[in-house]
Amino acid sequence: MSEPVELAPDYYLSNFRALVDFVMARYEGLLSAGEQRFYRDFCALQPDSQRLYVRLLSRKGVPSSCGALFRLEKLAYAEITDLPRAADQLVEAGLLLRDPALPLEEILPLFTKAELLGNSPVPLPKALKRPELEQALLEQEAATPALMKALLEGETLLAVQAAEHFETFKLCFFGNLNQDLTDYVLRDLGLFRYEAYPLDREHLPFRDRKQIDRHLRYYDCLAQLEEALEGEAEDILALAEQLPDGIDGDATLHRRLDRLRLTLARQLERIDALEAADQLYQRCTRPPARERRARIAVKRDAVDTGLALCREILDAPHNEAEQVFAESFGYRTAKKAGRLDGWEAPARHQPPTETVALPRLAERVELLAAAHLEQGHEENQCYWVENTLFKGVLGLYVWDILFSPVPGAFFNPFQVAPSDFRTPDFYPQRRAAFEQRLAELDAGTLAERVWLHYRQKQGIANPLVAWEGLPEELLALALERIPADHWRVLFRRLLGDIAHHRNGLPDLVLFPAGGGYELVEVKGPGDRLQQNQQRWLAFFARHRIPHRVLHVEWQP
Repeated sequence: MSEPVELAPDYYLSNFRALVDFVMARYEGLLSAGEQRFYRDFCALQPDSQRLYVRLLSRKGVPSSCGALFRLEKLAYAEITDLPRAADQLVEAGLLLRDPALPLEEILPLFTKAELLGNSPVPLPKALKRPELEQALLEQEAATPALMKALLEGETLLAVQAAEHFETFKLCFFGNLNQDLTDYVLRDLGLFRYEAYPLDREHLPFRDRKQIDRHLRYYDCLAQLEEALEGEAEDILALAEQLPDGIDGDATLHRRLDRLRLTLARQLERIDALEAADQLYQRCTRPPARERRARIAVKRDAVDTGLALCREILDAPHNEAEQVFAESFGYRTAKKAGRLDGWEAPARHQPPTETVALPRLAERVELLAAAHLEQGHEENQCYWVENTLFKGVLGLYVWDILFSPVPGAFFNPFQVAPSDFRTPDFYPQRRAAFEQRLAELDAGTLAERVWLHYRQKQGIANPLVAWEGLPEELLALALERIPADHWRVLFRRLLGDIAHHRNGLPDLVLFPAGGGYELVEVKGPGDRLQQNQQRWLAFFARHRIPHRVLHVEWQP
């Protein structure tokens, strides 16, 4: 076992500096005057002031109209030698605001319940819950000055400034506002190792300021989502109108806008604002927009419109799930309406199925099933692989393509995957390289590339590779027993729609003593096949990949 890594007390400052330096070096020309000034002002601070600012910027604080609020007297950081002096320098630099003039309702959350009860000019019951206590204090309008004076006696309030500028730096670094500096910590602790890929100006995701501003606008709208979803149709539509326009060539922004519009439209459906929902779905380019529109049309008795949308999907499906929906929903709708001309019942694959009775033990049903398949055949080998084997071998085979410097794919050195990995854009962006690699695939080239990357990249994060799920003996058997043609069609299906096809693969792979292999989906008592599992099993049938479903019943 490796020795535990001990981080420096101010590791967070090093990480912060690395982030802002990275962005400044690559995006200086796209940063506003305020953002550039923020960077210069921060760099000019003494180390203690830098530490305090990053500490406060990383904490939630109490929200206020002047920024996140903190009580100076409640702050304590061992690595900051003179905290009041550090705060003074931050105030002088404009990065903290001291004792801002705030209304009582913004100050109350800074203090504990005991402090509020103890300083109330009018005695209040201790049994009051926090919201009720604050409301009771706010209703004492005549006593507000006395309460403010009592609470703030000997206190220094600090409001963090320029946090919005750091948001821009984070967006440019991470490509989103959901991540934080934890990624550095995971690297420093040795918990994650990342692949090395180019991060030069030529491949930067953000090309101009308009692009950055529209992403920031999207996140501003996203912050308002929860409140809008709890409101009326007018609130939802108002938020939809605030969304920025997409930008040609920025697939990430288009995906984010579509996702948010789909969420808003789905809520309009739930509150029965069907016409408004349909109009919003029409502005979306990705699934399940057409599916939802077809459902709305049929619900509104516009059967022809619903069937036309199903035909439109079948003519050019975005993915297999959308196609399966159109086949099934279109047929059911046409049958109910008596318009079956041109519609056929979707074919449903019935996989080979076996039922076995096993003793009920503490182990997972998949492991019990694997042991059962090995019984009586000493040379049978069965592994519980679920979604790890085929994805893992694919990840090893196309490792270099996965991490190739496609413009817009990589924002920073800490990405497990390119930014478009689980999107419909992933395969088209790398189509030529993937097609060439699949065309080259035979037993020899597959094994050579897989073993090369297995040795060279061991432990490096890859979104397709779960290292613990790929022991050498399993990998060796799989490469030996599974035909190259099977690997090729499996890889092609995975690459074509990773978001939908990365799950649902069978639980077990069986390598019989006589050679070959078989994929086995295990279903315990009461468990049923999911739709993505059914689609995989139908795919196996089309490509003559050996498979079966093993239903397990418990012995009395």
